[in-house]
Amino acid sequence: MSENLRGFLVGLLVAGILQGCSISPAQQEAIRKAWEERDAERARECYRHELGFANGGCTGPGGP
Repeated sequence: MSENLRGFLVGLLVAGILQGCSISPAQQEAIRKAWEERDAERARECYRHELGFANGGCTGPGGP
């Protein structure tokens, strides 16, 4: 991997981390709640089709 590409990737990583740190606790809570609601909706849809729910998706009779 070239030094320029490596530097670019490290820069992207640092920028992503810094942006993640700028999310307020209220925004973090809202995001967490939205994910929980989304997972609950997906679980209901799986159960409606007589399937299980694990790791964000439906599971069949043979497991995940």
